[in-house]
Amino acid sequence: MRTRTSGLRPHFLPLHFPIEPNLLMAVSRFQSLFIVIGVFGLTVTVGVRGSIADDTKVKRSPSLSRKEVVRHCNPRTVDIEILGHDAEGKWISHAAGTILHEDGYILTCEHVTHPGDSQKIILADGTSYPYKVLARAGGSYDTAILKVEPKEKLPAVQLGHSDSVKPGEEATVIGNPSGRRHSVKHGIIDRVACGGGTQIQISQADIGPGNSGGPVFNSRGEQIAHVHVKIWTAHNISRHIRVDHVRDAFAKVFLDEDRYEHRLGIKVDCQGDEATVLAVEPKSAAAEAGILPGDVITTLDSMRIDEGCHFGLALMDHVGNAPLTLRIRRGDQVMAKELMPKPQ
Repeated sequence: MRTRTSGLRPHFLPLHFPIEPNLLMAVSRFQSLFIVIGVFGLTVTVGVRGSIADDTKVKRSPSLSRKEVVRHCNPRTVDIEILGHDAEGKWISHAAGTILHEDGYILTCEHVTHPGDSQKIILADGTSYPYKVLARAGGSYDTAILKVEPKEKLPAVQLGHSDSVKPGEEATVIGNPSGRRHSVKHGIIDRVACGGGTQIQISQADIGPGNSGGPVFNSRGEQIAHVHVKIWTAHNISRHIRVDHVRDAFAKVFLDEDRYEHRLGIKVDCQGDEATVLAVEPKSAAAEAGILPGDVITTLDSMRIDEGCHFGLALMDHVGNAPLTLRIRRGDQVMAKELMPKPQ
C-alpha cells in the first residue's frame, strides 16, 4: 500500500489486463495497490503481519495452537517499507514478506517492488536492513526475491505444499497493513484452487493494503501462500498465491540458467522437500564434476541448500566465473564436488 505524507491523492494507472474471465485489474504503480473491477466487483492487493519470536523448527505435525503459530512464524515474517517522492509530494509504501533463507533472502510479491528513494525490510524485533531486488516473476506468479545482508543468520520460513491444503482449515496471515507492523489476522480457507489454479481463497481474515507479499500460514506453521489481492465487494474475502505456484516460478523462471551469465547445467526439483537433482546437461560443469540425477544438494560453498528453491537463490546470487563447491548426498554417502561454471 502507498500513502502520501503530503496528503495528496496518488495516481492510478488505467485498467489494462484481465485476471479471470470478466474481471479486470487496475494497478497503482505507486501504491502496491491493485483494483479489480468486473462481474464480482472491485479487488485490491494486500499483505499481512505478526508478533514475537521463537526459533524452533516446526514439524509437519501435529497442529499448533494459534498462539504457537504466531510465536513461531512472527520472526520469520518481515515488514517492507519504501519511501519516495514525485511531483505531488512524498509517499510511503507498505508491504510484507517472509525470510526464505537464513542468509537474508526474502520472498514477497512482485507488484510491491517498485523503486523509491529508500527501501528496507523490518524484522519482528525492529531491526531493519536496506534491500535490493534480486529477481522478479510477474503475471500469475506475482513473486519477487529481495536480498539483505544480515549481521547474523535469520530464522527461515518452512514452505508447505498446496496439495495438503483443505477447505475449512484455519489460516494465519501476518503483514503490514497501513504500516501496522506484524499485525496478525486469522481466517478460514474456503477455496484451495482458484485464479486458474494458482491461488487459494481465504474468508474471515480482515486484511488490507500493506498486507501484499505477506505470508499465509497453516496450523503447522508452514507457509502455504503469500498475499495477493483482497476482494473488496465481498466481506473479508482475499486471494493468495499458492506456495506450489511459487515453487513453479523457481522451476520455470529462477532456475532457468539461460537467465544468467554462467551455468552449471543442473535441473533441480523445486516441488519436493530436498534439492534433488533431476537432470544434468551433457558436457556441463555439473557433468564434468560427476553430479548425477538423484543426488541431493546440501550446500553450495557456505550456503545451506535445504530445498530446491534454495538452489534457485544460489543460482541468482552465487554462481559466477569463480569455481565453487557443491556438497551432495548420494545414498548414504556425503561428498564434495568442485565445479567451474561455464560462460553462456
